[in-house]
Order: sequence, then C-alpha cells, then structure tokens
Amino acid sequence: MNDDTELLSLTGVVVRIAGLVAVDDVSFSVRRGEILSLIGPNGAGKTTTFNVISGYMRPSAGRVRLFGEDIVGLSADRIARRGLVRSFQRTSVFAGCTVFENVLTALHLQGRTGVWGALTRTRRVRTEEAALRRQAGELLEGLSLTGRADELASSLSYGEQRLLGVGLALAARPRLLLLDEPAAGLNPSETSLFKDMVRRIRDSGITVLLVEHDMHMVMSVSDRIVVLNHGRLVASGAPAQIQQDPEVIRAYLGSGLRRAQA
Repeated sequence: MNDDTELLSLTGVVVRIAGLVAVDDVSFSVRRGEILSLIGPNGAGKTTTFNVISGYMRPSAGRVRLFGEDIVGLSADRIARRGLVRSFQRTSVFAGCTVFENVLTALHLQGRTGVWGALTRTRRVRTEEAALRRQAGELLEGLSLTGRADELASSLSYGEQRLLGVGLALAARPRLLLLDEPAAGLNPSETSLFKDMVRRIRDSGITVLLVEHDMHMVMSVSDRIVVLNHGRLVASGAPAQIQQDPEVIRAYLGSGLRRAQA
C-alpha cells in the first residue's frame, strides 16, 4: 500500500487557453504506492491537468515536481525517461504483429543493444534477448493475455487491445503510470478485468494516477480521489469521503453516485 512519500506534486497550477482558464490554481500530490483517481465532469480540466503532468502542455503558472525535481518545461520524452509514463484514451497497438511481438517490441525500445550488436548477435545480445522475452511473457501474464500471445493484435477485442496498450506503457518500466480513461468503451466484464489489472500494477510497486468516468471502477480501486470542476479542485479524500461530500454530489456525481454505491 501507499506511504507518505510524494512522487508527484502540483502546486498552484494554472493553465490559460485562448484567454480561458482551463485549470485554476490546482494543487494535489500523488503518494508512492497508491492509486489516485482524478475525476470530474466533462470540461473539468482533467485531461489538461494530465497534459501538464506528462509534459504535453506547459502551465501558465504553478509548479510540478516529479520525484523531487521541477519538471515544468521538460519535454514529454524526458519526463517519460524519468519514470512517468502515460497511456492515452485512444488505443495504439501494432495491429499486424502478434500480441507477444507487440510487448517484445516495446521492451526492445528500452534495451541497451545498439545496431551493431543486433547485427552481430553477440553473447550479450543473445542474453539480453532472452531476458526481454521472459519479461514479455511476465507482462502478458499480468495482463491476462498469455493465451492470446501468438494471435495478431488486430484480432483482439477492444477491451483486450486496451489491456495490451497498457502493457506497452508498462514495458517502459514506469515508476508512476498515468491512465487516461482506460475503461472507456469497455463492457462490464472487460471493466472488471481492467480493475483487477490496475490493482496488480499497484501491487507490483507502480504508483497509478487514473482519470476515469466509470464511478464503479473509481470507487472500487482508488485509495484517494481528487475532484475537479470548472478547472478548480473541489474535493479530495478517500472514496467514502468523496461519496458523502455535498459539493461533489452537486457538482458531478448526483444520481451517478447513487449508482456507483449500488
């Protein structure tokens, strides 16, 4: 479970887009070993906040610290190399490759073998290749996709492709994983698989920051929840606190909260 070590912190973050304030003085932190969910209605500023954290947007004001380092102004790839990896709402997999090849390719991007080593097939290259293949198998087991390893990614269901997309992100060996609406478009059984996977990711030692609209999923997997509305932080706390917060109910949950509690 989590401890009090802050892996990520936002302080007074403001984002102005075309004269409009999309994020307004938002401050929160993500602690090591937790699943923190960021929720709110459409237009609340969730995706903009994710873009700021992952380096795709620069805030107009405020500070973002990752593992104790100020990352404002760093590019997305430099932030990823520091251990923060993001998945996107749109699933991107190598459709013409097998499921195993997808994960192995992603792992190869993290390998240390250069072009010359790959061509000469030295002992070091063979050793690294064997290690990467083992890691690929372990990743697929954690995604519950072992049985589909030799099938083309294009043959997977939508939900399985979403799982595989997370696997490609995990191949980058993140310390902090950002998941952007991973349950969007999934049926109930696929959502259940996704919930189990998110818990396994957390239990493996990877901290998770989640943006999600599915309240059943949010309330069942989150250690803490941060709620945005009109770009401002309106509440934060454990799921039980969020479910009872009057401002959250007015701003966002309403009857949806009652369905999430059912």
